[in-house]
Amino acid sequence: MMIKGSLIKHERITLSKNIKGIFLFTFFFVLTITLPMISYSEVTLVFEALNQHQLIFEEKSFSACLILGTPAFAMLTRLIFLKVRNIEIKPELLIKWYKLCGVTLILLLISVPTYTYFIESKSKIKSEGYTVCNSYCTSRGADIWVTSQHYCIEKGYRVSSEIID
Repeated sequence: MMIKGSLIKHERITLSKNIKGIFLFTFFFVLTITLPMISYSEVTLVFEALNQHQLIFEEKSFSACLILGTPAFAMLTRLIFLKVRNIEIKPELLIKWYKLCGVTLILLLISVPTYTYFIESKSKIKSEGYTVCNSYCTSRGADIWVTSQHYCIEKGYRVSSEIID
């Protein structure tokens, strides 16, 4: 890259770098499109389980907050697109992306605990009479909620995937 004036100008891109750029663009484009849909579907699954009074269901407490990453991924996708097309990128655009990533990170650090402990887990699900079954939960996995603790089996992690399915 050469810095000339206020623009960052890319040198000629080789075919392998162009293919890599197209792959990255496609990956982040698909991620940008699917991330909000996956987040929305996870939240609706929890509310459907609560409305249907299911005996057991799983809840990924961080999934609703993933939608906050969408603007940063969209901006990154745009930057990759500009690089693949060999279009000059203004430094102001990079600075905006850095700021957007910083704001997104701060929002995630605030919203994930807020959503997890105050909005979703603590108030809504517990008010419906559900409790977390620690026997079925795995580290870094979804929380398994049951209507009564007598549905929890000691060492239930061995059968938790069959129970949820």
